[in-house]
Amino acid sequence: MEIYVFDKELDFRGLLEGYTSLIWHRRYSKHGDFELHCVLNSENLELLKKGNVIWKNDDEEAGYIQYRNLSMDNEGNEFLVVQGKFLTGYLNRRIIWGIENLNTTAELAIRELINNNVINPLDIDRKIDMVALGEVKGYTKTTNLQTSYENLLDKVEDIANTAELGIRTLLDLENKKIVFDIYEGLDRTATNGVNAPAIFSKEFENVLEQEYTDSSNNYRNVALVAGEGEGIDRKKVAIGEGAGLDRYELYVDARDIQSKKENDAVIPEVEYLQLLRDRGNDKLSEYKDIQTFNSKINLNSNLEYKVDFDLGDKDTCVSKKWGVTIDTRITEIEEVYESSGKRVNVTFGDSMPTLIDKLKEVIK
Repeated sequence: MEIYVFDKELDFRGLLEGYTSLIWHRRYSKHGDFELHCVLNSENLELLKKGNVIWKNDDEEAGYIQYRNLSMDNEGNEFLVVQGKFLTGYLNRRIIWGIENLNTTAELAIRELINNNVINPLDIDRKIDMVALGEVKGYTKTTNLQTSYENLLDKVEDIANTAELGIRTLLDLENKKIVFDIYEGLDRTATNGVNAPAIFSKEFENVLEQEYTDSSNNYRNVALVAGEGEGIDRKKVAIGEGAGLDRYELYVDARDIQSKKENDAVIPEVEYLQLLRDRGNDKLSEYKDIQTFNSKINLNSNLEYKVDFDLGDKDTCVSKKWGVTIDTRITEIEEVYESSGKRVNVTFGDSMPTLIDKLKEVIK
């Protein structure tokens, strides 16, 4: 595996000759990130500048550098650490500039947001020339939402997560383009009947370490959604089901959803209330009952990484000793490259919300 470095215009700058470790963190419905450690010398310092793009030649995605740290230990050895996001993270530099009403498939909604705010925006200064959209796949899950002035990356990830779609930005070096692609992982569960199954278990010796989490800490199943208006005149809808101790309630402030469009047209009340319901369903999807298998994969087993399983696939995880069997999606894959070799750590299912995730919810 070799690491190539390009500038932000995707002009080749050099091949990274040596590094001590690389963590390459892939995610399904969110952007990935990386961390690279190497010796600090003049060549690496010049090559690994902020804004430059790194690509490892066994991957379809690349990442841009946004952080550098230079340090020296007590023996005089100097080190360089760089961190960054996969190229999908470029969407974080844009907001949704205006009000977007999207009543279509999740795939087409994401494409429309990227087209309007990155590829063909009204303000030419907002355009990112190298970004292109991949082919339409025809995924049928729908979305009905109104959004305005939110961070573009956050909203794209929200839509993808709700629709269980993957997002990635593929590197097209020949045309110096980065292609935003929406995809769906394969069903490789034990009973899928179409694709060769991928079953992960200590008993099958394809898992070296395994950790299972079953948590309802963040779970909600009923939402009260409040839209425009004040006091008793505020428009509200309730969605979800649950009674007694099995009812977990959530309040959703949807005041940003307005019935009046920018062209002064008014959304009919039936459609407006449906927008509130859809906002509530989107929020409830962020408060799921979580079952997660975090597993360190045996790379010398019966299942080959990127051939028999990959990011986004639905697989079967089994622990006979713990009495647990779940069919779930691979949502994250962490590749670790060190002098001792390569490791692959896989997250099956939704991971627990991080502090940053919770802070974003408070800000929203």
